[in-house]
Amino acid sequence: MGKQAVHSGRVPTAFGNYSTAIRHGNMLFLAGQGPFDLERRLVGEGDLAVQIHRTMYNIRCLLEDNGFGLDDIVRSTVYLSDIADWSAFNEIYGTYFTPPYPARTVVACQLNGFLVEIECTAIRD
Repeated sequence: MGKQAVHSGRVPTAFGNYSTAIRHGNMLFLAGQGPFDLERRLVGEGDLAVQIHRTMYNIRCLLEDNGFGLDDIVRSTVYLSDIADWSAFNEIYGTYFTPPYPARTVVACQLNGFLVEIECTAIRD
């Protein structure tokens, strides 16, 4: 089976000309997920913790609705609007995983009004 665009009815559709997630065999590649509800409204404006939890909810929905789980994530890239939030982010993010933790990169960048975005790759055995 080749690559296939997949989705979840519990998260917003892509905001542009890209796929929310691509499945290829036993791998799932998630586009950057942010703190948005199903109607594409920002959740938790100005509140980093609320935005992290909503972003992880969206990730979990995409994974579960396509036969994967958080423990299947092997790699993630995290974008923070302020690198000073790294410690607070790390504390919350860590509650979603058990060792061995996914490989991860954290980058500071402009996020157009929201505080966190996370993209990841999952592999199912």
